[in-house]
Amino acid sequence: MRLTLAGSGSACHVVRRSTFMALAAPVADAGMLNDWLAALRALHPDARHCPYAWLAPDGASKVSDDGEPSGTGGRPCLGALVRAGVTGASVAVARMFGGVLLGAGNLRRAYGVAATEAVAAAGTVHLCRWTQVHVEVGYERLAAVERALERVGAQDVERHYGAHATLRARVPVAAWSALGPAVSQARWKCEGETWGRGPGNRGAGCPRQ
Repeated sequence: MRLTLAGSGSACHVVRRSTFMALAAPVADAGMLNDWLAALRALHPDARHCPYAWLAPDGASKVSDDGEPSGTGGRPCLGALVRAGVTGASVAVARMFGGVLLGAGNLRRAYGVAATEAVAAAGTVHLCRWTQVHVEVGYERLAAVERALERVGAQDVERHYGAHATLRARVPVAAWSALGPAVSQARWKCEGETWGRGPGNRGAGCPRQ
C-alpha cells in the first residue's frame, strides 16, 4: 500500500520562546518542492531557519538543516514522514528564534514534534498507479463503456464525437481488467503509468500494493 498526504497540515510548537511553525503537504516533484519552500519562507520572513524533508513518490529523499546543527532539523522532519508511511510529500519547519540557545537535543525534539503534528493534521490518502486510456467505440457501445469507466473510478474523462466516439481517461492500472468486457469490441490503447491519489479514500481498483 502507498500513501501520500491528503492535503496541507500545520502545527505550532513553542520551546523556550523559540516558535516552530510546521507545514506539511503533498509535493510530487522537485519543481513543486522549490516553489512550496519559497512560499513557506515568504510566509515567515522572520524565520532564521527552515529545515525540511521531502520523500519523492519513488521513495528517494531530500533533507536540509538550513543552517541548524547537522541532523537537528531535516532528519526529524524526515522521520515524521517515514513514520506516517507517506511518499510524494514534504514537511518543513520555520523557526523564529526566541533569544535562548536550545542545544542539539532540544532542537531535534522541537523540530520532530512540530513536523509530526503537521503531518498528522494533513491526513493521508491512498496512492495507486494510473494509466492513460484511449478508447474508440461505436455509438451502440458508448453507454456501456462510459458506465465501466465510472465503475472503476476513471478520472479526467474527455469525449470526442465523429464517425465513432472516442474517450480518453485516466484509469487505475489494477482496475483495467474490469474494463475488459466493455472494451472487447472497441479499439483501445494504454499510454504510460504514473502514481497518483486513488479515486476515493481507498480507491476503486487500488488494492494493497
